[in-house]
Amino acid sequence: MARSDSKARRALAAGAVLLATGAAALVPAGGAAAAASECELETLPIPHELRFTFATGMSDDGSVIAYRAYPLDHGFERYPLLYSDGEVTEVPIPGTDQSLGDVNSEGVAAATTWTDDGSVPYVWRDGEATELPNSGEGEARGVNERGDIVGSVGRRPVLWAAGSDEAVELALPEKATRGTAVDIGDDGVIVGYFSTAEGDFKPYLWDRHGDGADLPIPDEVDSGRAHAYVADLNGDWASGYLSAPGFEGVGIRWNLAEGTAEVLDIEGPAAVAADGTAAGAVFPNAAVQTEEGVVELPGVSDPADNYFGDRAAEISADGSVIVGNVYAGEDASGFHVLNAVTWTCR
Repeated sequence: MARSDSKARRALAAGAVLLATGAAALVPAGGAAAAASECELETLPIPHELRFTFATGMSDDGSVIAYRAYPLDHGFERYPLLYSDGEVTEVPIPGTDQSLGDVNSEGVAAATTWTDDGSVPYVWRDGEATELPNSGEGEARGVNERGDIVGSVGRRPVLWAAGSDEAVELALPEKATRGTAVDIGDDGVIVGYFSTAEGDFKPYLWDRHGDGADLPIPDEVDSGRAHAYVADLNGDWASGYLSAPGFEGVGIRWNLAEGTAEVLDIEGPAAVAADGTAAGAVFPNAAVQTEEGVVELPGVSDPADNYFGDRAAEISADGSVIVGNVYAGEDASGFHVLNAVTWTCR
């Protein structure tokens, strides 16, 4: 499809712009097992002349949210956004299908865009988008508080250390054909996954020295037939997606300190808080899983009409802020509409 020529596109090309936020609505969270009795649902602002929004990342403290808006013409160009302190900053990045994969509390974001040469990793820092050093197609997936970024170049996992002008490749096991790093903790621990010759994804971890190790598969799962990857890291916890006979598309959670893995009761990929609280979905609702059980989060449409499904995509370290996407119906042309939202729970 042709790129959008809207005023919004011209505004992005001119630089970062601040927008006013929308109002929040107080919605009760359903279920006695909730970590809080009420959650405040807020739909994140949609810039003028854009169609809908989709959440892509959040800082661990919940202070900065990354999302993107979609054009009215259904084209491939996206409009990355950062939300913090009641304001939205538009993030101009060249190319198409632009996305901010992660962001820290200083607003430093790991980004990926597409050009004629393939995918290209970027960093957004100090109001400027800069292409990260790479020697082939790549993507930037995670960033920590120091500004270290992880992702992949040429289908190999890499680390772009803060202040460095090169990508350092992370070692993979011999059985791996390719892989990517997904997230990095403030202590330098990195999580990701690799692909085998059979096409299975396997979860993996690198310690702060760069030494790698397989992440375990829960005992009740046939590890030889399991397809799993890591999606999030928070303190001693990691989480992601698992598919295996008897466990199709579920969330998985790892306690890195104890070296254990657990199948979750919510759909994956799951996000995780520093205490192990996980966030994902129980179709058609977004959901969280606490020690007490699973809690479904409120949406903006009737669950009976929600064929697309809501999903919680990120959760803050303390579990008080959850970011995700909810189905908001269809537009005049019959295309589904999604809204990026936050649930602030007390």
